Amino acid sequence: MLVKIKTLTGKEIELDIEPSDKISRIKERVEEKEGIPPSQQRLVFGGKAMQDEKTATDLGLTGGSVLHLVVALRGGSL
Repeated sequence: MLVKIKTLTGKEIELDIEPSDKISRIKERVEEKEGIPPSQQRLVFGGKAMQDEKTATDLGLTGGSVLHLVVALRGGSL
Protein backbone atom coordinates (compact mmCIF):
# COMPACT_ATOMS: atom_id res chain seq x y z
CA MET A 1 0.00 0.00 0.00
CA LEU A 2 1.20 3.50 -0.76
CA VAL A 3 1.62 5.97 2.08
CA LYS A 4 2.87 9.54 1.96
CA ILE A 5 5.42 10.99 4.32
CA LYS A 6 5.47 14.78 4.65
CA THR A 7 8.50 16.61 5.98
CA LEU A 8 8.39 19.92 7.81
CA THR A 9 9.80 21.57 4.68
CA GLY A 10 6.72 20.44 2.74
CA LYS A 11 8.46 17.71 0.76
CA GLU A 12 6.40 14.56 0.16
CA ILE A 13 7.87 11.07 -0.05
CA GLU A 14 5.79 8.13 -1.30
CA LEU A 15 6.57 4.68 0.05
CA ASP A 16 5.06 1.34 -0.89
CA ILE A 17 4.83 -0.56 2.40
CA GLU A 18 3.36 -3.83 3.59
CA PRO A 19 0.74 -3.89 6.38
CA SER A 20 3.12 -6.10 8.39
CA ASP A 21 6.03 -3.61 8.12
CA LYS A 22 7.21 -2.30 11.47
CA ILE A 23 7.71 1.43 11.90
CA SER A 24 11.44 0.75 12.27
CA ARG A 25 11.41 -0.69 8.71
CA ILE A 26 9.56 2.36 7.39
CA LYS A 27 12.24 4.57 8.97
CA GLU A 28 14.92 2.49 7.23
CA ARG A 29 13.15 3.08 3.92
CA VAL A 30 13.07 6.83 4.60
CA GLU A 31 16.81 6.68 5.28
CA GLU A 32 17.35 4.95 1.91
CA LYS A 33 15.50 7.77 0.11
CA GLU A 34 16.48 10.80 2.17
CA GLY A 35 19.67 9.88 4.06
CA ILE A 36 18.19 10.67 7.49
CA PRO A 37 19.25 8.08 10.10
CA PRO A 38 16.31 6.31 11.80
CA SER A 39 17.59 7.47 15.21
CA GLN A 40 16.88 11.07 14.15
CA GLN A 41 13.41 10.37 12.71
CA ARG A 42 10.11 10.79 14.51
CA LEU A 43 7.08 9.64 12.51
CA VAL A 44 3.71 11.05 13.54
CA PHE A 45 0.29 9.78 12.47
CA GLY A 46 -3.01 11.12 13.76
CA GLY A 47 -1.18 13.46 16.13
CA LYS A 48 0.69 10.64 17.86
CA ALA A 49 4.32 9.57 17.66
CA MET A 50 4.67 6.08 16.20
CA GLN A 51 6.61 3.45 18.14
CA ASP A 52 9.27 1.51 16.24
CA GLU A 53 8.06 -1.96 17.25
CA LYS A 54 4.47 -1.39 16.07
CA THR A 55 3.33 -2.46 12.60
CA ALA A 56 1.45 -0.41 10.03
CA THR A 57 -1.65 -2.49 10.81
CA ASP A 58 -1.28 -1.93 14.57
CA LEU A 59 -1.43 1.81 13.99
CA GLY A 60 -4.30 1.76 11.50
CA LEU A 61 -2.32 2.81 8.43
CA THR A 62 -4.08 2.28 5.12
CA GLY A 63 -3.28 3.15 1.53
CA GLY A 64 -3.18 6.92 1.21
CA SER A 65 -2.34 7.54 4.88
CA VAL A 66 -0.19 10.61 5.46
CA LEU A 67 2.60 10.44 8.03
CA HIS A 68 4.56 13.45 9.23
CA LEU A 69 8.33 13.24 9.58
CA VAL A 70 9.99 15.28 12.29
CA VAL A 71 13.78 15.26 12.34
CA ALA A 72 15.26 15.29 15.84
CA LEU A 73 18.60 17.02 15.49
CA ARG A 74 21.23 16.24 18.08
CA GLY A 75 22.53 19.34 19.83
CA GLY A 76 25.94 19.80 21.31
CA SER A 77 27.69 22.28 23.54
CA LEU A 78 29.07 25.45 22.03
